[in-house]
Formats: sequence, C-alpha cells, structure tokens
Amino acid sequence: MIKILLVEDEGIIAADMENMLEAMGYDLMETAMDYEEALERLEEGTPDLILLDVNLGGKKDGIDLAEVINERFSVPFIFTTSYSDGPTIQRANAVNPTNYLVKPFKKEQLFTAIELALLKIAGEKKLESEKPETEGLVIKDALFIKEKYRYTKLPVSDILWLKAEGNYIEIHLAEKKELIRMSLSHFLEKVNRPNFFRTHKSYAVNLDYMTKFEPTMVTILESEIPITKTYAEELVKRIEVM
Repeated sequence: MIKILLVEDEGIIAADMENMLEAMGYDLMETAMDYEEALERLEEGTPDLILLDVNLGGKKDGIDLAEVINERFSVPFIFTTSYSDGPTIQRANAVNPTNYLVKPFKKEQLFTAIELALLKIAGEKKLESEKPETEGLVIKDALFIKEKYRYTKLPVSDILWLKAEGNYIEIHLAEKKELIRMSLSHFLEKVNRPNFFRTHKSYAVNLDYMTKFEPTMVTILESEIPITKTYAEELVKRIEVM
C-alpha cells in the first residue's frame, strides 16, 4: 500500500483530505500541521509521496519545507495550494514539485494528481487514453499496482517469478498472484536487477528464490519454470561466476 504524508495547517481541509485518501485505500501517516511537525514525521518514517500545502501559516512555508525534503529525504511531493500568483508559483517551481493541486478539489481530482505524480516518478511520458483496470508502475524498489481508485505497493524483492500472457504479466508471489498490463521485456528493463533472469520468452525468475536448476527447468521454491537451452547456458555461466 502506498504511504502518504499529508502536510496541511487547516484542520477541516486536512480531515477532508484524510477521508478521501483513506477511501481510496492509501496508507496515511499522522498528518503534520506545520514545518516542524512535518520534519518530525519524516524522521519517524519515509513516505512514498507527500501532499504538501504551500502556505503553512508559520515562519517557514511549504516551499521552505520542500527544499529540506529535496536535500535530506528525496521524497516526491505534490503541492496543494489556493494561491496562483506569479511570485509563489516561481518559488514553487524552483523546488521541482511532482505535481500541483489547486484547492478546492474533489476526490477524483486528488486521485488524478496522485496518479500523474506516480507516472512522472516512474518515468512514464503520458497517460494512455484507455487504460485497463489494473496497471503497474515500477518506482525504485517497488511495483505499484493500480486497481480503480488505489495503488497497492508491492516490493520487487517479494516477486518469485513472472509469466507473460500477451500484453499482460502474471506476477507470482508466495501466497498470491497479480496481473498487470506490461510486456515482460519492459518490466525487466524497468526493474533492472541482476537477480531477475529471463528463462524463456514468456518467463522470468527471481534467482534469489531458486532451489534447483536443471537443463530444461528452474525450480523457484516449489514451482518449476521452463528454461530454454540458450538461457540455460547463460545461467550456467552466471552461476560459475557467482
């Protein structure tokens, strides 16, 4: 589940946003009301995304906080603001927010702002005009799986093996499987981890879970995954190096 930190100094607005975010299935940290509280929350734990009010009402505003976030925490943030004057926008642009959200806004606008931010973080160029119900974004060490109005965070290290099915990938975990729209080649390129190894045009495995290797089969825990001759030879070389 995606963890979000909300930084908002107006209690009514904060409560409304908390309700919307919880309804969408996001994991919320305790809301921070000002600059100092926000730093305390960030010291306690790292969120995946921050919703940051530009005007926090104290000596230091959201833009000052954004500078510290960039320097010390490297967490992406969306500015929420009621202000659209030139000087404020100019200061805000200088700290490279992932997105902007102008108050007041509805649940759908909040979801879209978060989705666009995640797409930007993942390096995607644009939203597709027609998207399936479930999509996946690879960001750092996690896969974010979209289901309607929520994204579920899945650590890449939990993935055992993958199977391509047309334009989709079956992602097999220890106790369940997920389905995302993405080619196997694109997924492996995005993940870019040496422990993910392609065994077949339609299969890839996480070598951290390999328990047996035979000329035509790789065993991942208890699952037997086919491997072609070319990939088997490559895997032998890799094992010998290891």
